[in-house]
Amino acid sequence: MKSSELNRLLVKSFPNLSDVYTEEVEWQEGDNTGSHTVYGDVFTPYLVNCITNDSKEEMSKALLYIEELLALEDSYVDEVVAFSILESIAYLFEEKQNLMDLLGDRTKLVIKDFL
Repeated sequence: MKSSELNRLLVKSFPNLSDVYTEEVEWQEGDNTGSHTVYGDVFTPYLVNCITNDSKEEMSKALLYIEELLALEDSYVDEVVAFSILESIAYLFEEKQNLMDLLGDRTKLVIKDFL
């Protein structure tokens, strides 16, 4: 999957991030901005906010999205998920052990590398 496809999938799945996404990519390469940048600067802060504010519904939706991305079995997508999302939030899973119960099997396997 190319960055542009993965980036558009984020906005399609989370329309509430559209403004932040546009702000992030408008000065870069638009939808072609690298997904590591987009997911690291747009999705990960959103997920951290959901976790720290205990927004269960949004957190569950975001974690399910990560599981769905990993189910694509695409090496680029896997790399973005691992290094631009999960590595950045692993500390939260150490602080809040109950979060592990919300993860899908694929996500659990990847995040274990960072705990």
